[in-house]
Amino acid sequence: MDQTIPFEARPVIALMTDFGLGDGDVGVMKGVIAGITPQAYLIDITHDIAPQNVPSAAWILASAYRYFPAGTVFVCVIDPGVGSSRGAIAVNAGTWFFVGPDNGLFSYVLQEQPVHAAHLLVNAAYQLPHISSTFHGRDIFAPAGAYLAQGIPLSELGPSLDPAGLQRIDITPPARIGKEIDARVIHVDNFGNLIANVPLSLVPDLFDAAAVQAIFQTGKVVDRRRRFFAEGPDDGLPFIYGDSSGYVGIAVRNGNAARTLGVGFGASITFVIANK
Repeated sequence: MDQTIPFEARPVIALMTDFGLGDGDVGVMKGVIAGITPQAYLIDITHDIAPQNVPSAAWILASAYRYFPAGTVFVCVIDPGVGSSRGAIAVNAGTWFFVGPDNGLFSYVLQEQPVHAAHLLVNAAYQLPHISSTFHGRDIFAPAGAYLAQGIPLSELGPSLDPAGLQRIDITPPARIGKEIDARVIHVDNFGNLIANVPLSLVPDLFDAAAVQAIFQTGKVVDRRRRFFAEGPDDGLPFIYGDSSGYVGIAVRNGNAARTLGVGFGASITFVIANK
């Protein structure tokens, strides 16, 4: 059954892209949405996703979507395959709607939420009249999001898809084998904090273990822990902490851990937890 947004509510559309703000692309998408659903409340998650970095974007979306009201339409455009045969999709998962390319961008959402419906965006009635081969954010995704926010049923946008067939990236969390966890950096935030793909639920003893080390392939080792950034001296040395996203992070107080350690997105880390 189609789920639609209640007409009595002011619809929310959340935008996330890798467009940056130096050009007019984000503004154009907002203009298209305003022309279709002028009452929509537009919220920018971010437009500073590293260009074409689908895994990073998927994680950022996963860390954000739960904090939006039911019925929010997420229009997400990180689309290195624009113009190719990759699908343009809309998905109703949990109590939200997600619009964007079928390239793994919604992997965490598909894993975490029940998927009620997924549809291919091919109905020309809900697109701009002329479709560019390089700007589907303007011509396909923004209109689809605006019409969904207006209350158009998801099924009107195109044929249904089997959610099991949607593209996914590998987001399997690492396993803890004995005292070691082989992990990697899945996000570097604006402060240079390194977020590892290690859920805090995997290390309930993060602060109770006798010792914890984060060992990088470069040979750098981080073995200090802090529960919050201002705990301990401001000495420029990195430490392990529990990030608000629910994952293990590495930071430098008033500094940049990525720069200090000389590592970035995708870097391998081995965590060693000694309980004795």
